[in-house]
Amino acid sequence: MKKLLSILLFMAWIITQGQSIFPLKISENKRYFVTRQENPFLYHADTGWGIFTKLTTEEAVEYLSFRKSQGFNTIQAIIAYNPADVNRYGQKAFDGNVDFSQPNEAYHDHIIKIIQKADSLGLLIVMAQPWVGCCGDGFGITPGNAIQRNGVEKNRMYGEYLGKKFAGLQNLFWIIGGDNDPKADRECLVAFAESIYSSAPKHQLMTYHASPAHSSTDLFQYAPWLGFSMIYTYWREKPNPPIVADLMPHVYEEALREWSKTDIMPFVLGESQYEGSGKRGNDMGNPQSVRRQAWWTILCGGAGHAYGSDLYFFPSDWRDIMRYPGAYQMGYLKQFFDQIPWWTLVPDVRHQAVVSGYGDWSKSNYVTTAVSKDKKLMVTYIPEIRPVYVDFGFLSGNSFKCTWFNPVTGKKGKEFLIDKKTVQRMCPVYGEDWILMIQSE
Repeated sequence: MKKLLSILLFMAWIITQGQSIFPLKISENKRYFVTRQENPFLYHADTGWGIFTKLTTEEAVEYLSFRKSQGFNTIQAIIAYNPADVNRYGQKAFDGNVDFSQPNEAYHDHIIKIIQKADSLGLLIVMAQPWVGCCGDGFGITPGNAIQRNGVEKNRMYGEYLGKKFAGLQNLFWIIGGDNDPKADRECLVAFAESIYSSAPKHQLMTYHASPAHSSTDLFQYAPWLGFSMIYTYWREKPNPPIVADLMPHVYEEALREWSKTDIMPFVLGESQYEGSGKRGNDMGNPQSVRRQAWWTILCGGAGHAYGSDLYFFPSDWRDIMRYPGAYQMGYLKQFFDQIPWWTLVPDVRHQAVVSGYGDWSKSNYVTTAVSKDKKLMVTYIPEIRPVYVDFGFLSGNSFKCTWFNPVTGKKGKEFLIDKKTVQRMCPVYGEDWILMIQSE
């Protein structure tokens, strides 16, 4: 009987492996995404914004396959970054003078091919249009910009076109806007969003990419089309912030603010500091900064995050950039959470688990902790070497397995047991940042 059961379970596993995980939907508690099979889906994205314009179809497949091998399951991309964008086949997004009522079929067909390939790899595509732009470099913001010039009706027409054109895709979410608040473009962008919402299948969830430090719900909290929220920020010491440096919150500040809102929906970190060589920006981040952003987000209640690097518009050395250390370290993060029920974790906002040593609010040394609802699992991210004090009396059980995890190498330290229901000092002895996992025996 046991042998027969094992065979049946193995056959069921084989069948499951051949099934697509798409379309995704929102979990019952509205905190995260789940697959078609009802399995939790941790949104683990790369910002490959320029994939549709900067790469050929063959190069796009190469990029998608490599990111998949590194553990990414989501790609954030832009249909067209600005009105002048031309893809590798010499095609523009629109016929005429950037006329939203005249979309170029061939241009959009090229995008569909890439999204279909992503589906075959088990990758979600989260696609933005029209990209507003931070600095007059997109479709919006500047006087007489393409969004405003086309007006409400043509924005509505283009949204309807996209909703119908991409309706057959199971692995697609939408981003409205991009890198900025809607400002004077709001009426047009709302018309665009509403028309996609009414013409696309409802599993193609939508969000809005605002300016730092705003989230989608700051701007469109009760909009019927808003399916999930996206946060976007950098850090308080950023040398060239788009707002006053003192007012630029750290990622954990934005994440906890979003998590605490009463109108609950999943949120993800859509963009933050990018890892880079320094050749393409004066403050490109390092592996430690991108690790902090990702770990902070998930342990503060996020449904996932996006990693960024100076690959985003695919310069000539994009294949080398794909191999940045931070990209591999994001894979270690994904492997870590794949092995635990991360969706049960709740942020320890009152410091009931880590009662002391959690650093300073609004500083980069701030320690974030999340505990499962049954209090049998605790995960703490320590962004720099420092002792933390854990109240084991707050956790369920009488014996606890403790494990240190190095996010730089992906290696676990030797497990050790604690069987005292008291406050214990816990401290890593070397390195940059560490994760402490405690499980009730």
